[in-house]
Amino acid sequence: MSNLAETINNTHIPTNYWDTIKQADLWFDLMTREFNMLKERGVFEVIPRPQDKNVIGSKWVFAIKWNKDRSIEKRKTRIVAKGFTQVIGEDYEEIYASVARLESVRLVCAITTAKKLILWQVDFVSAFLNSDSNYKVYMEQPRGFKEEEGDYVWKLKKTLYGTMQGTHDWAINLNKTFKGYKYYRSKADLQIRSRTIGDELTIILT
Repeated sequence: MSNLAETINNTHIPTNYWDTIKQADLWFDLMTREFNMLKERGVFEVIPRPQDKNVIGSKWVFAIKWNKDRSIEKRKTRIVAKGFTQVIGEDYEEIYASVARLESVRLVCAITTAKKLILWQVDFVSAFLNSDSNYKVYMEQPRGFKEEEGDYVWKLKKTLYGTMQGTHDWAINLNKTFKGYKYYRSKADLQIRSRTIGDELTIILT
């Protein structure tokens, strides 16, 4: 019974900060790394609470990634914004971001096969954190990691996961980056980009 209880405890996914206190040895180091990563990347600055401004909530999110044999590969933590507490026109405006159509995916795969190209799949790590925040968004400090005591909040300098405009801002930033590298954007599907340098053809689908 003790082994069963230990297994259940090790595989339990916390639903909030208070849950992690019971399993501090499993989660606290990961939470510290997440907080330090956001700080090092300049995602926020700590400021006194602004007057007459909306301050959105923050939340810790936890997950476990499993191996095929159902053993634990790794645990993950993330600080996210409570986007549902944002106010349109004050904290954000646009939220839409297009994605490639299924027909485009098939077309690119067909071109890849016909031209015998190498196919790669790339996953951007912490993608949203690469986008500057275009609005003044204020957020409560994450529970357990307050840098300043008293009435202080985060002013977001980068787009954080959970914000309403996160996907839109990332798409804008991605497009600017590709444009800077002279990629041509298809008129049939804006999510297809291509570039030719000498004999080298690159096609990107996002």
